[in-house]
Amino acid sequence: MTDRSEAVEAYKNALLNADDDAAAAAVAARMTGDVVVETNFGRAEGTEAALAMLRGPRSAGVLAAGPAEWSALVLASGPGGHPGASGPGGDGDRATISATLPATARFGGIEFVFEFAGGKIRRVEQELIPPAPPEAAPLRLTGEMKAAITGALDNQTPVLIAYLDSDEEIHLSFRGTIQAYSDEQLALWARDPAGGLPRNIAVRPKVTLFYHDARTRTSYTFYGRARVHDDPAVRTAIYENSHPGERQMDFRRHGVAVIVDLRKIEGRDSTGRILMRR
Repeated sequence: MTDRSEAVEAYKNALLNADDDAAAAAVAARMTGDVVVETNFGRAEGTEAALAMLRGPRSAGVLAAGPAEWSALVLASGPGGHPGASGPGGDGDRATISATLPATARFGGIEFVFEFAGGKIRRVEQELIPPAPPEAAPLRLTGEMKAAITGALDNQTPVLIAYLDSDEEIHLSFRGTIQAYSDEQLALWARDPAGGLPRNIAVRPKVTLFYHDARTRTSYTFYGRARVHDDPAVRTAIYENSHPGERQMDFRRHGVAVIVDLRKIEGRDSTGRILMRR
């Protein structure tokens, strides 16, 4: 194994064992004093800063979604040079290796590009790999989705809805009454029957709804077609299932009930990445 291969192995070990002082010391001995580590989460200059970057929750945390599948190490001569030997043999001024994460992980993995000086690491470019698109599943609101939508206002993460007007301008507004109406439908209570949303969905029914909770890293984007529903029983159900504070804002029930027939859901929650189609 060459000095460069050993340096890369030490770096990997320190990244995978962020709390191991011996692993940190081993990689520090294989870095130049002016080493630079460039990542999607920030830049570190110097050995101490580089070690802090390795131990940070963002760098080490990405690989915690593993186990990762590591590619063979490819050594090359000079910036942009021709690849040298793969695996433990070979020599060169640069080396690349990648870690591929499971399909349920937030990212597809990480690609590492190392540059060396005198056999020691002088620069690391650590770039996230986008995840592969998930396979589409049949559209069905899960219990987790329904709970998130139902508790959105109390959680201070109200749902955003977007619709198109006659001038093809996109309008966005937070709505506190958005709720799960069925396994394939969302609903809301619009207090103003002549408001922009009820008026425009009559001729341009496509809407998009967005939910995001940064604390739990949960995001849902719902795509569907909206319509006002006049049936008294439906109106009563949607009004009564709305947040109490929102009901009080229209205690005489002047508003209208809107149902959204969903056709696609994208996002991420505790189960991983989501893609559902009807």
